[in-house]
Amino acid sequence: MLSVTNLKAAYGKIEALHGISFHVERGEIVTLIGSNGAGKSTTLKALMRLKPPESPIVTDGDILFNGESILNTEAHNVVGKLRMTLVPEGRQIFGNLTVLENLTLASWSNPGDSRRDLDHVCGIFPRLAERMKQRSDTLSGGEQQMLAVGRALMSKCSELLLDEPTMGLAALLMYEMFRTLKKLNEEGLTIVVVEQNARLALNMADRGYVLDTGEIVAEGTGADLLRSPEIKAAYLGGA
Repeated sequence: MLSVTNLKAAYGKIEALHGISFHVERGEIVTLIGSNGAGKSTTLKALMRLKPPESPIVTDGDILFNGESILNTEAHNVVGKLRMTLVPEGRQIFGNLTVLENLTLASWSNPGDSRRDLDHVCGIFPRLAERMKQRSDTLSGGEQQMLAVGRALMSKCSELLLDEPTMGLAALLMYEMFRTLKKLNEEGLTIVVVEQNARLALNMADRGYVLDTGEIVAEGTGADLLRSPEIKAAYLGGA
């Protein structure tokens, strides 16, 4: 479904990705783990084809989606035609709009199905259904993250990219979010997730890649990476 080959990307003269290669099969959960500054968020932005300065410039390599290069695809077509959507780090919801307005805006790519998709989102996140008329900047952190994911689902995506979906959440909400993502995957959604909580991400993922300063230094199934002494020492607290 998604194949990245020898991808190099830079912000101006600073190269952030030094030739990474990975793939995501349809129906998988794949996680990218690594320390801050490793290039995880840069990878997701490159996949979404956002324009600079939001996204790095690809200087080499290729990104294939269903076998076709998307390097010249504009971001709105990545969402509208390819059905790949990003839940960005920090949520980036529209705080001055209501929950309903945030969700409705996200349905621009499939307006005919918006009512059904809204019902689907409310079924996944019942708390959002209770707060439809509430300004989104008055929601709790957990509710805002639900809204960010729900907004992405309103685009009728087939592949969901998430950048730090549990950032700032209490432990209970963190596990609840990952249970929700697992359920969405079981319904057929392909998921690529960047997550600082490496143990939690690897427990959920089919496969994982470890990034270090712009390079992939390890890969394997989630279970294999959890058992790796090197990964345990570097990313799992040595336990």
